[in-house]
Amino acid sequence: MTIRILQHRTLYRDDHFYSAFPAVLALPAGDVLLAFRRAPDHRWLLGDAADEDLDAVDHVHFRSHIAMMRLDSGLEVKDDAWSLPSHPEAGDQDANLFLTSKGRLIQYGFLWYPVTYEIAKKLKELGLVGPLMADRFGAGYIYWASYTRISDDGGYTWSDHKLMPRDPLIKAGRDAFAPYSSALRGRMVECADGSLLIPAYNGSLAGCELPAVRFFRSEDDGESWQVQDTLISLPDISLAEPALAYWPKGALTVFNRTGHNEDRLVIASSYDEGETFSKPESVGIKGHPYDPLVLPDGRLFLVYGYRHEPMGVRARLVELGQRLEDADEVVIRDDSASKDVGYPSATRLPSGQILIAYYIADKRGVRGIDGTLIDID
Repeated sequence: MTIRILQHRTLYRDDHFYSAFPAVLALPAGDVLLAFRRAPDHRWLLGDAADEDLDAVDHVHFRSHIAMMRLDSGLEVKDDAWSLPSHPEAGDQDANLFLTSKGRLIQYGFLWYPVTYEIAKKLKELGLVGPLMADRFGAGYIYWASYTRISDDGGYTWSDHKLMPRDPLIKAGRDAFAPYSSALRGRMVECADGSLLIPAYNGSLAGCELPAVRFFRSEDDGESWQVQDTLISLPDISLAEPALAYWPKGALTVFNRTGHNEDRLVIASSYDEGETFSKPESVGIKGHPYDPLVLPDGRLFLVYGYRHEPMGVRARLVELGQRLEDADEVVIRDDSASKDVGYPSATRLPSGQILIAYYIADKRGVRGIDGTLIDID
């Protein structure tokens, strides 16, 4: 079984914007939605002088928002990029998308709360919170909360941000003034009973020295969410940016980006609709984060960013019963000008072909969203 690369194309790039963390989703009517995190990239004001900032990484910004585009079945632009409504207090990060069996679209991610640099320093001095400092913008950023919003008209209009519930395992006193729900980033699934399950991660959980994985579940098609008791953690490996795969016979697998593990994948499996998971295990695959797309025939298309030389995006087509690490690794892209690359999202088109969206820097370091169209046997 093989993966054939048909074409690469730029889906969105504008040197006035830093565009990253895309999500792509084929709709039943044939359109394709592309969502991504977008924020001003001030380097364009410097002209050629900005070239020295090729590897500048600006993942926080007070004007960060979710942008969306609509493509037709041939991947031609139908609607140019527009901005979804911003949260009144905080900036959006990842642009995940999901379509439920009832036709409801859910966009979900998490938020950074910007504060002035002076306030950020004072917060740190008082020991109240350790903001992520961004000297480049004279600001600090506090992790704020995760959220969902919904669309019932195919993505033309969206509800306001709805914050996810606070995790009861959050360490006492940790950012007591913030909503602080666990961070959402990665593919959700719909279980056999119609409930929705989203994986999340958190670095401030009681009893965990390192970031660990939690779950939110909805029994009403995304109207409301509850924190599940389930916890996946390891004493010496951090788990982050989890994504779920739902297998044809009802089993679930969660794929985790890791720290302190040489950038190797860690997985855990569930055989009771995500109520409990097996002991997490490390797998001999390097990269992050992972997007596991289960195909109609039960095979898994696993795609992930690769921030080692040569940098880009890689994938594996895993047969039924095959070990993940035994599936051949295919290089989708290996020509990124920066290690700031990846975060792929895959969707199966009505033709059976697969579109992978990811962000990648051009030769000047401008981050944009590219897509690769592939075919598989």
